[in-house]
Amino acid sequence: MGHPLAWLGIAILALAALYLALSGGEASLGPLQGGDIARMAAAVALLIVIGGGIVLSRSFQIGAALRYAVVWLVIALVLVLAYSYRAEFTMLGHRIMGELVPGLPVTAVDSHGQLNVTVRRAPGGHFAARGSINGSPTTFLIDTGASRLTLTAQSAEAAGFAPDGLSFVVPVQTANGIVQVARVGLDRVEVGPLVFSDVPAFVAPSGALSTDLLGVNVLDRLESYEVRGDELVLRAHR
Repeated sequence: MGHPLAWLGIAILALAALYLALSGGEASLGPLQGGDIARMAAAVALLIVIGGGIVLSRSFQIGAALRYAVVWLVIALVLVLAYSYRAEFTMLGHRIMGELVPGLPVTAVDSHGQLNVTVRRAPGGHFAARGSINGSPTTFLIDTGASRLTLTAQSAEAAGFAPDGLSFVVPVQTANGIVQVARVGLDRVEVGPLVFSDVPAFVAPSGALSTDLLGVNVLDRLESYEVRGDELVLRAHR
């Protein structure tokens, strides 16, 4: 592999892989599409390394040539397979991260082009999802029993609402009894790749709530949502 032609072959494969990665699903080169580019790059690299090696070799050995051919054929197949199944590999990576990082939304696009966001059940039995409120990061507890998105006092302040500027005059029934909350309007709420604008919300007084609640008024903006075992699937509108 120390021969200059070997490094030239590697450079061709690396450039092709970089081009495909940067282009995503829109890779094209003239009449060639992404898969064609990957196959052509692999074939060119293979020809350069094997063919050039044969031409420059002082003593051609068929055994060595066959070994090089097998190695580069395997590299070419790996490149083509990696590109052909890039969506599956990406989804697998997201699922692994979803298992390792609690509350991390796992994103996928189904065969109909619909965006699905999956959230794994937390150890306590609830569904929690990482997101943001007016650009301030948070973790939501997804609560179908809450009629409206409800923020803790700390999250509201981080999102730009001064505590002394809020009016806690709206009575809301909770598991701990009646709580007086304040009404606010949120410019932007994000849950993974899902983005919601102009969202009415409540702010709980300090100490009344420990986690931001993602309520039904946000969930109703989705096309659908459902629980599948230990997963909650949120489907965006197409």
